[in-house]
This record gives sequence, structure tokens and C-alpha cells, in this order.
Amino acid sequence: MSALAEALVAAQRRALAAVEKQYAAGKIDADDVYGQLADMGMTDAVDTSRLIAALDLIREYGATLPAEPRGNGGKPDDNAATDAQLALIADLVHKHKLEPPDMPLTKTDASAIITDMKSGSYDAAKWKVPF
Repeated sequence: MSALAEALVAAQRRALAAVEKQYAAGKIDADDVYGQLADMGMTDAVDTSRLIAALDLIREYGATLPAEPRGNGGKPDDNAATDAQLALIADLVHKHKLEPPDMPLTKTDASAIITDMKSGSYDAAKWKVPF
């Protein structure tokens, strides 16, 4: 998965969590949810309907919204590159027309990649998985 795709998925998760909170709190209606999800590229009608139904139950019964999903079976990965690092890498890839590194990245790897990209010494081949 490219750095840009990884950053997009992370941003979509955060945006979806924000939409869920607003809907569950009664601040937006179902039509708003459908529209905002479509704007983010989340257009599966069946999944969207099921999400709305689940959020309706959460709203009705006052349950807590589920936490944002994470890797490693729900456990945080302290070594995984942060969303901010991935977003910066995606921005630098675009800005400097570079080949993105293969994923996943650790925080240390992401930091080294960012430093190399900023200094102009980035070598994409170093960050490719040889298959």
C-alpha cells in the first residue's frame, strides 16, 4: 500500500469516527451521514445502511461508540509510523515526485525517510520489499 493510500485510510477512519459521533449525538441526520460518507468515497449502500442502523441503536440505548480500529488485533502498535508521519511522507512524495516507500513503516523508518526526502538523499530502492 502506498504512503498516500495509507494516509487516506487513516484520515477516513478519523473522519468516519467524527461523523459517527455527530450522528449518535443527534447533531446530523442520516442524509448528512450518507452525503459525507459518499464525499469520502465510502459509497457501499449496504454497509452504509448497516452503519446507520447500528448508530441508531447506539443513539437509542445510549451505548458508547466503538473505539477507532487499530492494527495488531486492536492493540496499539507503538512502533508503527504515525498518521502524521505517513501524511508528511505522502505530501513529500507528491511534492518531489518521488517513488513512495513500501508499507508498513515503523516510526524510526518513517523518520529516516522524511529526513532523506527533505535533504534530497532519499533512495526509493532502499525502502522497497523485494518480491
